[in-house]
Amino acid sequence: MDRLFIIAPLSSISRRTRLFKLVKFLFGQKSQLEITHVGWERLPGEREEHRLTQVPIRKEIIIEGGGYGGRKARAMYILWMAKVFLRCLRLTHTDHVWALGFESAFPAILASKLKKFKVYFDDADRFSMIFSLPPLLRRIVEQLEAYTSRHSTYHIIPGTERYDFKSHSFYILKNMPSEQELDVAKGIYKSRDWPQAPVVININGWLGVGRGMDAALSVARAFPPSALSIILAGKLDCQAAEDLAKLPNTHYIGHVSNAEALASYYASDLVLTYYDPSIRINCLAESNKWGDAIKTGVGVIVNSEVETANYLREGGATISLPYNDHSSLIEHISELVQNQHRKLQIKANARNLSEKFGYFEEQLTDLFNREFI
Repeated sequence: MDRLFIIAPLSSISRRTRLFKLVKFLFGQKSQLEITHVGWERLPGEREEHRLTQVPIRKEIIIEGGGYGGRKARAMYILWMAKVFLRCLRLTHTDHVWALGFESAFPAILASKLKKFKVYFDDADRFSMIFSLPPLLRRIVEQLEAYTSRHSTYHIIPGTERYDFKSHSFYILKNMPSEQELDVAKGIYKSRDWPQAPVVININGWLGVGRGMDAALSVARAFPPSALSIILAGKLDCQAAEDLAKLPNTHYIGHVSNAEALASYYASDLVLTYYDPSIRINCLAESNKWGDAIKTGVGVIVNSEVETANYLREGGATISLPYNDHSSLIEHISELVQNQHRKLQIKANARNLSEKFGYFEEQLTDLFNREFI
């Protein structure tokens, strides 16, 4: 393979951890590979690849504007799919396409019927579960998702729980961290000072509504800095997150790279991964933070409605309570503050779980050895 087109409705690959790890892996394996990101610049100036400066990535922005969320952005997905189809008609049979999401993979598959290139359908979030669609339209989209899966070279998914159909193209790629990034993270961790407390909770990523920010704020307010510290990283995208960042036991480190985020895990005891269960796909979440946690020996706080976290619960690596039960969460954290042995046992259970899963690179090596590297 000489040319890979990563078609993703994002401003930059650096903004999606899964694609960031993919590109770093591919460039390390085959540095002469020509990588092109066919993208959607949501906000002006976002197309820059600030965290992939060593990797030569060609950039083709096929639509601009719309921002994130809202009616305009949703409507623009139709334009995105049309533009992807037209762009893919210019590819050749020797090209390869890595398409992020159904909205990229479906038009690519249609074009591939004419141009005969291979499509790898990276489906970290199932399209029909993300958007609120009328019942008839939902059924149509679900059928098209199954068609797209079965006509892909591989349909790359973090797990099968979200799918009510079978496909010979399924390839499970668990959300595990990169071993190379973990090595960098260890160096960052050792070079910096980190908060010290009987319990340190890590909260990172998108810090918005529906991600447990109200629960985190309640927990933080319930303990003095001498008992509990919180490491906070990411975009403050709701009032609760902004209030949390101002508390004396919170250490807000802002927007950080993947390696810096991983470094903060080594200074933590637990990572918070709460998902509002009123949103359908949230009950079937496949968080990158779970893989990051078990590979760094950190326990997970996950709400009990998230079905896909059962392996973490069965492994004894979690605190798992209903999403809105803040008082019980505070009680469990208080128990860990007072019982360090219990905290250390949860962390040990997380480390034991990590032995069941390969690093991100190992999983990709298995996939690409079958196909095109």
